[in-house]
Amino acid sequence: MKRISILMLIFLTCIALAAWPQAQTQAKYQQYKLYDLGTLGGPDSVISFFVISLTNKGVIGGAQTAAADPFNPHCLGHTVYDMIQTDCYVMHAFLWNHGILTDLGALPGNDGNNSSVAGAINNYGLIAGVAEGVAENGFFDPDTGYPEAHAVVWDKGKIRDLGTLGGTQSAAWDVNDLGQVVGGALNATEDPLSAGFGGLTVIWPGTTQLRAFVWQNGVMRDLGTLGGPDAFAIAINQFGQIAGESYTSKHIHRWTGIPTEDPFLWTNGKMIDLGTLGGTIGYSVWLNDRGQVVGDSDLAGDVYSHGFLWDQGVLRDLRPPKQNGGNYSWVYWINELGDVVGGATLSGDQLNDAILWRFGKPIDLGTIGQDVCSEATGMNDFGQIVGISNECSGPWDPSGWATMRAFLWQQGGMVDLNALVENSTDLHLYWGAYINDSGEILAQGVLSTGDIHAALLVPSGDCKEDCERRIVASQNAPAVRANAGLTSPAFGKEAKWLHHRLGQRYALPGQH
Repeated sequence: MKRISILMLIFLTCIALAAWPQAQTQAKYQQYKLYDLGTLGGPDSVISFFVISLTNKGVIGGAQTAAADPFNPHCLGHTVYDMIQTDCYVMHAFLWNHGILTDLGALPGNDGNNSSVAGAINNYGLIAGVAEGVAENGFFDPDTGYPEAHAVVWDKGKIRDLGTLGGTQSAAWDVNDLGQVVGGALNATEDPLSAGFGGLTVIWPGTTQLRAFVWQNGVMRDLGTLGGPDAFAIAINQFGQIAGESYTSKHIHRWTGIPTEDPFLWTNGKMIDLGTLGGTIGYSVWLNDRGQVVGDSDLAGDVYSHGFLWDQGVLRDLRPPKQNGGNYSWVYWINELGDVVGGATLSGDQLNDAILWRFGKPIDLGTIGQDVCSEATGMNDFGQIVGISNECSGPWDPSGWATMRAFLWQQGGMVDLNALVENSTDLHLYWGAYINDSGEILAQGVLSTGDIHAALLVPSGDCKEDCERRIVASQNAPAVRANAGLTSPAFGKEAKWLHHRLGQRYALPGQH
């Protein structure tokens, strides 16, 4: 997330518009060299999703060690990354840079067997995240029995505990180049509502109020709320504007079990209520350096939900394409041009396609070959988009991931990322998660053993004859069917699909 000038915005917009009319057959792709980031001795590694997880300082994520987690069954790795389905191993945040995987460790205690995860990295290498350890009550919250976990930063390889606001838990999920870190922390005020607060919050629920915070230069500041007891900060841009969500009161709605929850933008020292699209649940997902915020919101009646874009006081409904006939849309990312990506259901709300909203209008990106579902999860400022394409009936486990294909979409064409990999690898890429302006891609892959590894793809030259043949073969390949019944692709509890960054919400298909 970088500063971007008005002239650069105009330039990038002209490039994007000029490239748009080109047909899929005219799209020129790069080949990629794939780097399997490996693990720290255990079976699995995972990149950090829906954040800035790749800068010139390296790639961040979480990797399992060979040590058994002493907090089993309360395993931090399994809780943060639901795609980890192996035994309960200690997980540590990692930094991968120029072929070297560095174990960032966790807070002291348990003979070095506490876990940690990385949330985000800035352009100076400062990493924000969460780590277990250093608890006053024997590493456990006495009121809940969960392990205590705190927001942390790693600076030049050294970990620093950011503490809490007086409670037992905190978590940091984003950091900007000013060294400002945002997340949520429990205070000491008793609150029965915080445990039900929706979205990505602290790792383990508590019994006291949850508050959004910004940390800078050793000081953690409570950002307040929109009128209710709880709030959480999701993201921060390079100008210190913060997106998040907050309860607006203590009144509990019987159909959701929680109070009204609205997205907010914190700017110039004030928390602005962004409102909803008519429902009682709304939350932020990301924001850019222009202060544009994207998220998801229930519609009136809390039956259906749509993605939204908030810009200068106006909340815009990012509707599904009318011709598709679906009732749901959701978003994952906004770039500096204001383009938004996510997904939307088709008629019947059982299948979904990746969607690009440009100037607020939905564009269906389609799927790879004969696949029937897709979702877009990342995008750069040059209009390149990454995500998942699949046959929509696989379970959320290695057998299902083998039926999914990471995709790259550009200039009107979607291709299988696996077809663009020039070097031999045993890793099948099933999720294209993040792409930067250099075209470098972070992806998630699965081995034939069922182990999952994080991967980095670096452009290595034009896609030539061999590469073109692989693209054609992948487009013509029949969709691989897993042995599982059809579930709602984007929201089904059984398949879990991508399991939205902010957690499964209310009033979604397959959840009633």
